[in-house]
Amino acid sequence: MTTSRARPILIVDDDPDAVALTKHALAKAGIKTEIDVMEDGEHAISYLKEKLALGDQALPLLLFLDLKMPGTDGFQVLDWIRGQPRLRRLLTVVLSSSTNSRDVDKAYSLGAKTYFGKYPVAADVRTVFQLANAMLTVDEIEKYVLPGIRPPSPAAS
Repeated sequence: MTTSRARPILIVDDDPDAVALTKHALAKAGIKTEIDVMEDGEHAISYLKEKLALGDQALPLLLFLDLKMPGTDGFQVLDWIRGQPRLRRLLTVVLSSSTNSRDVDKAYSLGAKTYFGKYPVAADVRTVFQLANAMLTVDEIEKYVLPGIRPPSPAAS
């Protein structure tokens, strides 16, 4: 059996007030895990590249992503993540003040898993955290348990 340490939550937002309110919602939801913050999309992509190089256990459990940031915006981050096979199950939550249906549709088409208003509430944060943990558990079962109980396939010979 493998032991896993808690994976961090990544918040990508250029607005310090939004970051503080997201952290507050996490705390109010009773989530006590490391929180990493990147202030723009360029730093977020660098962070994720670094974590990918360190291995799957270093990857964030959950990503809260603002769409409207200077430079590399949230849409570009989503597009980059979509091109990374090892990040395909990263639970990405868009936090945006935009309710424009084009923004919402574009975020989902680029792989966002859910879309919240800019300032999330504790109940919503708790729900996505629980979902992210459930997804992680499924990944661990697929990676560590199933190979040991499945018979080798004939093509593996």
